[in-house]
Amino acid sequence: MKINAIVTLSLALMAGSLFALEISSEASLGNIAFDTARSTALSSPSNAGAFAETWAYGGSISATENIGDAIYFSAGIDRDPTIRNLVFTRVGFDAGFAKLAVGPFFGPFNAEGSVLTSGLSTTLRLEFAGLLFGSFRSDSTIGAGLAAPGDYVQERSEVTVGLWVPNVVVSVRLASDSFTWKKAADLTIVDERIRYEFVADAFKKNIPYTVGLNFGYENLKRSYVGTTSADTLTDELGSALIGLKLAFQVTDHFRISAAGEAALYAWGIGDLKSPPVNSALFNANIGVTLTFPPRTEGFTESGEGS
Repeated sequence: MKINAIVTLSLALMAGSLFALEISSEASLGNIAFDTARSTALSSPSNAGAFAETWAYGGSISATENIGDAIYFSAGIDRDPTIRNLVFTRVGFDAGFAKLAVGPFFGPFNAEGSVLTSGLSTTLRLEFAGLLFGSFRSDSTIGAGLAAPGDYVQERSEVTVGLWVPNVVVSVRLASDSFTWKKAADLTIVDERIRYEFVADAFKKNIPYTVGLNFGYENLKRSYVGTTSADTLTDELGSALIGLKLAFQVTDHFRISAAGEAALYAWGIGDLKSPPVNSALFNANIGVTLTFPPRTEGFTESGEGS
């Protein structure tokens, strides 16, 4: 009898744990990117080239499980055109006005000569419910740095400040991603992306869809760093972007979203020539979220309720 009671209790706890699960996936495609296979700058005297459209893909899949009302655990895989591959795990704690998430990440198979690096991810969100909020994130590789060819460092920083107005969440965001790779003893390649943007997400209670609008500026840079400053060349592109996102709650368990953004104007900075005016530069993505049990208002990994 005692054994049966223990088994019954264990199964009940497992069932409760499994039903507090959210699975999210996203895929993206765009052509506002530099060719990461290049070893020489487009702007070098031998190339004297303009920005060339290069297809870049990204995506992610993650699972988040609530452990009680105030703690959650998440894990997933992320592919970003700038920062490359990431495998992450995080533990988060919700204290109401403050939400903290921390955990390790790993960067597998991102460069020749290196199989795996590791780092630490930290996110802090502070909010006055229904009024304003601030979110701060920092991801950075841990290690000795760039000691030998094949070593690389992944870094990501993000600051978001926003407020709630009737039926709209308005925010401003500054984000920076970088990937630094020592390709050879005399060559280090640095990919960087910095974005300044304004975001407005419109919603209405009991309406199953939301609409988001974003616009801002993105600086994309790829540097080829030699042994001296004279050997260092940089390709740099500026873009004024505008985007739209639609999300629809199909059922209590199933949510789908689609987003796209386009460059209103893009221009070369420094020695890089601007792309043709008629170039169609864009990014697009689609996402799916499954929730068990049906999603209700509460804490998620992003720190936002439903």
